[in-house]
Amino acid sequence: MIKFLVFAAIGAIAVGAVASCSTGRSLSDIAGEKAVSVSRSEPVVVFLPGTLASTLTDTRTGERVWGGENALTADPRKAAGLRRLSLPLDRMTGIASAAPDEIRADDVLRRANERVIGIPVSVSIYGDALGGLAAAGLTETAPFAIPASGPSLTAFPYDWRRSIVDAAQALGERLEGRGESARKVRIVGHSMGGVVALWYLMYGTQGLDSLGAPPPVTWAGARHVDHAILVGAPLRGAAVALRNTVNGNTLAGPLVPTLPPAMIASHPSTFELMPRGNVLQGTNAPLMDAATWQRFGWAMSDPDQRTNIEVLARGAANPIALAEQRQADLIARGKAFHAATDRRIDPPDGLKLTVISGTGSTTLAGLIVSPEGEVSEGATGDGDGTVLLSSTIAGFEDAASHPRKAVHLFDVTHARMLSQPDVFEKVLELLLE
Repeated sequence: MIKFLVFAAIGAIAVGAVASCSTGRSLSDIAGEKAVSVSRSEPVVVFLPGTLASTLTDTRTGERVWGGENALTADPRKAAGLRRLSLPLDRMTGIASAAPDEIRADDVLRRANERVIGIPVSVSIYGDALGGLAAAGLTETAPFAIPASGPSLTAFPYDWRRSIVDAAQALGERLEGRGESARKVRIVGHSMGGVVALWYLMYGTQGLDSLGAPPPVTWAGARHVDHAILVGAPLRGAAVALRNTVNGNTLAGPLVPTLPPAMIASHPSTFELMPRGNVLQGTNAPLMDAATWQRFGWAMSDPDQRTNIEVLARGAANPIALAEQRQADLIARGKAFHAATDRRIDPPDGLKLTVISGTGSTTLAGLIVSPEGEVSEGATGDGDGTVLLSSTIAGFEDAASHPRKAVHLFDVTHARMLSQPDVFEKVLELLLE
């Protein structure tokens, strides 16, 4: 019960300790049944985690600022923790990418650790799923070290604060650096990791110009990938991303510090994961418009965030103007990202795309906005409890008639989807096709 309280709501699109249905079979049992087939097929598997689910380390000090041994997060209530978890506002040289800092992703979040009244608490995030894949015979490499041949499993963490495009480019550079003779890989991308994978497949290592036309769809990633499995991926965003940005991300009440709006709004990925369509109830204001955020006093435009903004501005002459300009830039970038990713999905010969979606759980679909700009939960729909089913299958509605697309639905929740035996078994089967 303590584990649930600490980690049940651990992020906009990613992790937690929510349990779903089980067939009674364990992951180790399933892994043992598939081990011989894994050995024969020798797949090269790359795993991309969801947002908030890569550990982050300060390269100057070696300190884990996210996913540490004794605490999930550096304390954002303190200036040092807030700066480390946010992206700088004062070092921007343009709106094509985020400002550089000293924080780097170095592993997948295998376990989330915290202390509650001095008692250490630990819960598996991806540890059991990755352990199960390894038990099936996929030899795990060091993170990022994708080999030329398998059977192998490589975790590919990324800085979830930064743009999805940045993560896709980093993935592409690693894959393309393996040489032309390397075997094509099979990607498993959970949540935001699935969106990263799809960008790389459609656009390769192309960047995103938020002031120009979307990049051409090249399917360049198909040169290095033959199958991508997108598990609970918010292909059209998720309303929880908006809720958490406006109200702050309350991980578990007083047990884990709330991630404040100014911190979340400094991340390019925040606006790339915003939901599509008419999600604001009580107003006709467009979501992806900086004027809407200023009008309602959201995030960088929230007067209550002034102290946090001053910390992030690091002595800039006009911190509020700087923060609001940065927010406007990131909203424009998010809108451009949506235009690029909401295109028709038609994978070329040699590439298969499979979607695994959760269904059967009430999922936030809209937010009620008061005249004063206060936001509360509104409309709901079917999904996995975090991402609507309509978002995870967006672009795959024709899967039944498309030879290179498939959709599989499970009555599971979002956070630990890969740890559910039915889903785990299906993923292993797909990796062996």
